Order: sequence, then C-alpha cells, then structure tokens
Amino acid sequence: MDARRLRSIICSCKTNDIKTLLTQWGRQIQLQNVTSLNFSDPKKSIAQSLLSLCETRKHFKTEVDELDLMCTQMYPKKRLWRVFHLKDNKDNTGNRWLDLCNPQKFKKKFKSQADLYFDSATSVCVGVNKGALWTRLYISSMVNRGQEETYRPSNNVYIVYFPKTQYVIISRYKQSTEEFLHQAIMTTLGVTDMTNMQLTGYDLHSLIHLAMNRKCQGSFSKFNSVQGQKHPFAGFQPKKRKAIEIERDENIFCEDEETMKKRAKILEKSFGLEEQPCLEKVEYRVKTKFRGTDYVPSMAKRQDTFKCTVKFEGTSVLEGIRNLGATGLANVPLPGHLASVHSLAKNHFVIQDQETTPRKRRK
Repeated sequence: MDARRLRSIICSCKTNDIKTLLTQWGRQIQLQNVTSLNFSDPKKSIAQSLLSLCETRKHFKTEVDELDLMCTQMYPKKRLWRVFHLKDNKDNTGNRWLDLCNPQKFKKKFKSQADLYFDSATSVCVGVNKGALWTRLYISSMVNRGQEETYRPSNNVYIVYFPKTQYVIISRYKQSTEEFLHQAIMTTLGVTDMTNMQLTGYDLHSLIHLAMNRKCQGSFSKFNSVQGQKHPFAGFQPKKRKAIEIERDENIFCEDEETMKKRAKILEKSFGLEEQPCLEKVEYRVKTKFRGTDYVPSMAKRQDTFKCTVKFEGTSVLEGIRNLGATGLANVPLPGHLASVHSLAKNHFVIQDQETTPRKRRK
C-alpha cells in the first residue's frame, strides 16, 4: 500500500518540482541517497528507484506520510479548503500558545485526541510551512482481520492553523467525521467554539487574507495593503492593478469619458487599487417572494417562497465582479452583496426577505 502511495505522490508532482521536493524531504528524514537519483528519468522510474532506497527503512510508512504532507504544501490549490472561526469564551492563560507553536507537542496532543474520537487507528503528521502548522490526519477505515487495508485518499484530512490567530483552514472531509473532527481540533487548540465562515476556495493564501482582513475594504484598502506586507501569515500579496492602455485614434472621441471616470472612482472606493484575492465561486441562495410578476403574470398568485440558486464561477470571481462594473455591464455602485464580498469574508450567501413585526403603539 505504501509503495502505491509513494508512486502516486511522485506522479502527481510537476517534473521540475520533483527534485526540490525529494531533496527537502531527504534532509528532513536524514536520507542523503535521494540526491543520487536520476531526476531526468520518467516519474514512474524515479518512484521505483526511490522505493528501492526507502522500503527497508524502519519508519517508511511515517516518512511517506511526511512526503504526502510536503506535496500538499507545495500544491495547496489541488484541494478545496474551508475556513473556520475559533472562539474561546474561557480565560485561558499560561504557556498554551508556546505548546501550539511546537510541532512535536502539537502532534502529540492532537494524536491523543484523534485516537479518542475515532475507533480505528489514525495517522497524524505535523509540519511547519510559512509560519503555519500543517497537519495531515488519515482516518483508517474498519476492515476485517487478516485483510490489508485499502488506502483511500478521501480519508485524508489536511488542517492548516496559524498560531495566535482565530482561524483554521480544513480540506474537504467526510460528513460522517465532522463532529468528532471538530471536537478533536477544538480540544487541541483549547477553544470552545468553531464556526464555519462559509468561505471556501482552492487558493489557500487568498482565503486567509480574506479572513484576517475583514472590514478592510474601500478606504481602508491602502492601509491594509501596507500592513499585509508585514504580516507573517499574509501569503497573498495584493499587487497594484496595472492601468489599461488603449491606443486611440485622434479622430475618435469617447462620448461618455466622464461617466467612465466616475465609474472608476466608485469602484476604486469599493475595491481599492489592488488586485482582488482569488475566489473561484460566489454562491447566492435566494429565498424571497417572487418579484418578476410583470414578466411572468402566472406567478402573481403564488404565495409560497420562491427559491433559486445563483452562482458566479471563474478563475477569480471578485476580479470578474469588479470588471462587470468597470465595463458598464453592471450598474455602479454595485449591490452590497456583490461589492462587499471582500469585507464579509464569505462566498456563500442566503438572501431572504426580512420578517417585519408590527410596531407597538405608544400609549
């Protein structure tokens, strides 16, 4: 099983990154023979040569787990991530943060919690990358005695925690393990509550940037960009937007140039001058009264709630929403649920009618 996993990890890497990954891994597990491999060979040949070097090692299974974690750190965009907000209602003082910043102590504490909540044996691997604690948890499936367990990639859960922050990012996991997984994380981190922020995506650095810079949109964006460069967990560094240069004919005049300048000023106030963080999807679940009866008269007598889902998808939805306003395809200022995605730090919304309660009469 571990041999197949090793081949799968090597084959999932880009050819130019295999040497960097294996060299770093070799230094970590004190395997100097890795540098003797011929990295110009096909991936399967490299994996077979690596297997012949490692299969006799005492801790081969654990070392493959570490290689899998390092591969995920190198290619975080291959996984869908969800951001959770941590809350601590208790007055926890002492050296708790020192323990959480130590990978070995964190691993020992989290492993003990995982073994309590899951019946089968679990595999835990912890590493540090760019100021964050990366944890790989493999939840074994129950199998009959005497049978070799089949490795299932869906049983892997990757957890990224930024020490001294209120946020933890978790990869996709099985719904059946959610309650125990969350409880193990909360107990390990010493918090009392863990809330889903409804913020998901594949760009890990953009997600943590959105989570840690809430309410820093519009007039705060300039201050935010300067402070973000000093932040050790920033990852995503906003770049100033390049001005679009258009070659103009002297005989052609733009009739709505003032309107375009006004539109650009409004968008700058809402989105700032920097490129927006990368979100691949923004979803709106609408649960309201149907208001298009002028176009669909048959819906006028319908009393129940009208439900629909609207999705914006692309390589960078926030940039796309901004460009809709810049090109005039959407009226500016944009509605709050479109223009404030950055500040709200979420990309899953529910839009519904507000319940109006009758006001009490004054005596």
